[in-house]
Amino acid sequence: MYNLKDLSLITGLTERTLRNYLNAGILLGEKCDGVWRFTEEQIGAFLMNPYVKPAVKAKRNAILYDYMRSDFNEKNTACVILRLKEESSKMVAEFFCDAVNKREGLRMTFDHNNGENKVIIVGDEETVYDVLAEYHKNINK
Repeated sequence: MYNLKDLSLITGLTERTLRNYLNAGILLGEKCDGVWRFTEEQIGAFLMNPYVKPAVKAKRNAILYDYMRSDFNEKNTACVILRLKEESSKMVAEFFCDAVNKREGLRMTFDHNNGENKVIIVGDEETVYDVLAEYHKNINK
């Protein structure tokens, strides 16, 4: 199960926008103990909605565009695009949502299409590399 913050990370849409989709009945989920929860099926149906697809695609592209045009003079940054064919989409999405939620200053998007998981992570260079190292450590267990 995913929460609103996870769905925001995956799609790039703000939690407020996602709440608007909930109110409009475009996004379906369950509210448990005051927290919205979403199944993979509910997220899949939401992402396939013709009203939602263009917004999510634009947000996914924006993470790269913003990175390329921003001036990061304060510290080293990294932008990594991963194309992961072997792993399950559920495992990949859960890992990266959890890893990004545990750290400050990272942005991420996730997409699963045609058997391929695509993850984009942007942030402080060391933090991005820490997430990648943790991912590869967990995969090789």
